[in-house]
Amino acid sequence: MIRIVNGNARGQHPRAIDEMFRLRKRVFHDFLKWDVKTDGEWEIDHYDKANPLYVMSYAPDTGKLRGSLRLLPTLGPNMLDDTFPILLGDNPEIRSASVWESSRFCIDPDISQDRSSNQVTVAAAELMCGVGELGLASGVSHIVTVTDVFLERMFRRMGCPGERIADPHRIGSVFAVAVAWEVTRELLETMKHVAAIEGTVLERPMSLETARAA
Repeated sequence: MIRIVNGNARGQHPRAIDEMFRLRKRVFHDFLKWDVKTDGEWEIDHYDKANPLYVMSYAPDTGKLRGSLRLLPTLGPNMLDDTFPILLGDNPEIRSASVWESSRFCIDPDISQDRSSNQVTVAAAELMCGVGELGLASGVSHIVTVTDVFLERMFRRMGCPGERIADPHRIGSVFAVAVAWEVTRELLETMKHVAAIEGTVLERPMSLETARAA
């Protein structure tokens, strides 16, 4: 199940927000050793002040948070244009009402290290399907992201390879790359087929506009 939380209303969802920022710290700071800012047990940065939408995947049997990502409109502050423009290569900044950025994509490390199950694919696909459903309901043409080449390969296995915007660059300890996905019904159905997901993944139907107004 995918739950959407509006960044400006995160005070109304203290438990969900706490779990998400703690998960981000476990993944990006503790596990991947990325150079990210932390605040106690949270990983949080200035983009979290830009009224993002948080997309969260919960296990249906336990209700435990198993993954999350952050969505921001490219018309406002976003990581690709403002922090990692080198990943655009010779391309211009991406500033469009029809293009949104996904960032801070993460899966619970306890799941990611469980090689005996398909939980990583299911949790990751559910997050991406949630973005796809939101995008289709909102007239979004593309989703862009900054990721590393390892996650890029995982997206390919999930049936959503995307298209590189430019060549990868080494940033810190990882080879980072900017990827764009065209938001289509076909892509959404492919991801659901690969992960054996049936029906909608959203807790309730919504668009990006209604989610940000919630």
